[in-house]
Amino acid sequence: MTLGRRVFADEARAEALLARLGRLGDVARIVEAVADTADHDRALLGLDRWIGVDSDAGSRLASINANPALLHRLSMIMGASQPIADSLVKNPELAQILGDPSELSRPVSAQEVIDEGRALMGRANSFLHALDRLRHLRARHQLRIVANDLSGAWEPPVVWQALSALADGVLELASEWVWKDVSPGSELPIAVIAMGKHGSSEVNYSSDLDLLFICEEDADTEASERFCGKFVRALEGKMGRGALYRIDLRLRPMGAAGPVILGLAATLRYYESYSEPWEIQALIRSRACAGNTAVGDAFVRHVAKMVYKGPRSDVFLDGIIDAKRRYEMETRRKGEAGSNIKLGPGGIRDIEFVVQMFQLTLGHEMPSLQGAGVVPAIDVLADAGVVTPRNADLLRSSYRFFRQIEHRIQLRQDLQTHILPASAHERHALAKLTGFSAWQGLDSELRRRRAMVRDLLETNVPALAQTRADEQKLADALHLQPGSSAAVAAERLLATSDSPKAILAEVLEDPSTAERVELLVTRAPRVVNELSFHKELWDVAFGEEVEFEAADDQDPGKPMREATENLRSADALDYLESALRREAFLGALKHAHHSDVERSYKYVASVAETALLSSLDAVGGQDLDIIAMGRLGSREPLLGSDWDVLLLCADQDSHARAERVGQDWVRAARRLSMASGNFPLDVRLRPEGGSGLVVRSLAGFLAYAESAMEAWERLAFTRGRSLRGKEQSRSVIARTWSGREWTWEDEQEILHMRKRVQTERMRPWESGRDLKLSEGCTLDVEWLAAIMKLRHPEAAPHTVVPTHSLVRKLGEARALSTPDADALAEASLFYAGLRNAMFLLDMDSDSVLPENPEKLDRLAEWNGLNSANDLLGEVASRRERVSVVFKEVIQIG
Repeated sequence: MTLGRRVFADEARAEALLARLGRLGDVARIVEAVADTADHDRALLGLDRWIGVDSDAGSRLASINANPALLHRLSMIMGASQPIADSLVKNPELAQILGDPSELSRPVSAQEVIDEGRALMGRANSFLHALDRLRHLRARHQLRIVANDLSGAWEPPVVWQALSALADGVLELASEWVWKDVSPGSELPIAVIAMGKHGSSEVNYSSDLDLLFICEEDADTEASERFCGKFVRALEGKMGRGALYRIDLRLRPMGAAGPVILGLAATLRYYESYSEPWEIQALIRSRACAGNTAVGDAFVRHVAKMVYKGPRSDVFLDGIIDAKRRYEMETRRKGEAGSNIKLGPGGIRDIEFVVQMFQLTLGHEMPSLQGAGVVPAIDVLADAGVVTPRNADLLRSSYRFFRQIEHRIQLRQDLQTHILPASAHERHALAKLTGFSAWQGLDSELRRRRAMVRDLLETNVPALAQTRADEQKLADALHLQPGSSAAVAAERLLATSDSPKAILAEVLEDPSTAERVELLVTRAPRVVNELSFHKELWDVAFGEEVEFEAADDQDPGKPMREATENLRSADALDYLESALRREAFLGALKHAHHSDVERSYKYVASVAETALLSSLDAVGGQDLDIIAMGRLGSREPLLGSDWDVLLLCADQDSHARAERVGQDWVRAARRLSMASGNFPLDVRLRPEGGSGLVVRSLAGFLAYAESAMEAWERLAFTRGRSLRGKEQSRSVIARTWSGREWTWEDEQEILHMRKRVQTERMRPWESGRDLKLSEGCTLDVEWLAAIMKLRHPEAAPHTVVPTHSLVRKLGEARALSTPDADALAEASLFYAGLRNAMFLLDMDSDSVLPENPEKLDRLAEWNGLNSANDLLGEVASRRERVSVVFKEVIQIG
């Protein structure tokens, strides 16, 4: 039996199930819902089991046919997770949560779980009955979390926090009831300390909870020990609804050989005098999660002084590195280096290790690092300039990506595993659950990120660097300086190819191949990473399209539009994944070849517009218009630019449906961004920013513009452009920025905003090097052009054009002098060219000039300048000229 392009693995069974359901009522919607799941067979079987064979089967079938949202979420979960499907079959009433948007959208808080649990358990008629109610409570909240996770409504860190809050609430309730049973009427003297991922509020679906027990000094020893035993049994006992959690106590003092519980003073003495360096490292992720708050807070306060004591000795750091090396050796011994997403090279543990090394060494002087989870700690390190923005983004996005894969693996069978599946069926399901159309795409992205993360780890911790094969022959053949960035890129290119000897031979024998390899490694090393992990791009890299200039005069988006026009939604999105990766790769190589900024503007803008419109159409948004903003709006996107947009619908009456489509589109964009790496959608420029509606009606948007829009928003909308070319949209956007007089007060507000941006968004040590935000750089050129357009709407072009074209048009209209207009236009193109070059050269930032002299020399050479000094002189000269024009025109000082 076929569903779309997919076939049931067990056709006979599927026919029988659908036939049985057909006797109860219409099953067409079930077939449609199952077709959208990651595992059709499992989804259909789960739905059949949930509907059941009892007297309520007909009403359950009717309920899901009457509530499409319930059917969709129920099918999605049935196809994703066998354990949760089993839970829903045992407790069919839980499924009704999935059809209640208000219930699903509520955040999970520990206190809410505790309050609800106390009410439920308070009506229990026995200790075991109370625990059963606690299991029911956990199952209900976990179902909410899973539904929001699988639908994409909650971002991964929100899911981790919710799972952690649920665990905190359950542990607190269990501790109260167990102590009440052990020592009725007395206060609990024991603190429950969370460690590991629970300690950093990053719990997995199948995490063991790593716990410590610490008691008050004068606590009853016998009662405390009985509490610990009964507490663990209460959490791990399965009963009818399964276990609450698996508990791991091996991180306690002296490990499995040590006592289960110690007093506070004895615990602190152990860590002060006897603990290994890795045990101190583990305390980074420790916090009180249940039980006696005073004891727990005292423990965390005291161990913080040990963990964050300042500079560490080489002996201490070597102890931590040795422990890490032992874990890695054990993973290799088991043959899991490639398949273990947590412990294998470049996996979850590598990211955690990098972050925790910074926490140990810098936590004393940076209190915000203390106790922080991985992602918050990365944010702190990036804001402080300890980690470059690019490396921070790599660590942050890879950690989310790897954890998402880990979650999906664990959801399937509720097993505490981090091993990628081996069977083709499970690989396909995992790919679908993580937003990929096929395993090959997920596997390529996973390997690409793991290689980059491992490189970063070994750069920061050279002692963990693995022995690398010598790949110098290619570098020698291309006359590259040993150890240079180009030589490293050449070595990576050769090492990751399927036929390194053949490539080396071609370089030596064929000048055109040598030229292409040289182009890749000297002018576009960034794309070598893509080439290494997406083998289908090798043909593009060595094909004729790179030099084919006539293709740039055509519309590169046309083939994409034609390919997606007649495809159904899922197929169109699948196609866009590969098409976006290919076009972004080709566009980057073309720019490396011709270094013509204006040609690249046209190429990138066409690809972006087609991808945005095709993906919106694929989710049913044909009646919605996309308003491009920022650089995309003015048709001057850089290779690394975000695509700033907002959505408009014509009819206020259809706004509710339009908003649902808009939300679906944002979720589809996340999938495309993750799968292709090249769908940088940004909808934060919409009214009210990130908290506002994704879609606005034309009337609603105009009302907002006339009543609440600030001057900086009017400035931004001078670059607003309808991608569908709708006259209504164009008219509304034009009225947004030109509908009322531009005043002196408006300009003062803009100048105040400019000062804030340059003060708050630019690090002091990057002033003068930030080609986007520094005085006299891109921001000043763009804002000056926009201000002049607002001052002289009659002189500005009716259509939105790139900044360099706009200032020249203003010069022709005498709103600017011709020399000033030319200087601004040339500066705009110059800064854009530098930023594209930094992107292709894979530098730490594509907007901030590097301080490293070798990198500056590479950037200078890329742009046809002789040296770093020439480059810096050119930047300084243009900055000064733009600053003078800005101040004269805006009349500052």
